[in-house]
Amino acid sequence: MTFGESLITFLIGFSIVFFALISLALFIIISSKVINLLVKEEAPEQKPVVSNVNANTATKAVVKEDNQEEAERLAVIISAISEEMREPVERFTIVSITEI
Repeated sequence: MTFGESLITFLIGFSIVFFALISLALFIIISSKVINLLVKEEAPEQKPVVSNVNANTATKAVVKEDNQEEAERLAVIISAISEEMREPVERFTIVSITEI
């Protein structure tokens, strides 16, 4: 096998592997979206933990203390929770936030 033949064999194998990985990634993305749509339609509406403190009150309390850094951290945490739950901020309540 010459150097040219081995290079062509390498490129063919390399492209097949990456094509398979890209196809697998696309399949996972598409199937997760389809399953998510099916599960959201079938699942009854569930509310997370309810408390007397809601996100707006917690944000206002931090802003009153004039601690801008804490307010930014709290806003990031609230938006991350909202994104993970795929719910708007008004539809859930944050009970407490503790640093680990």
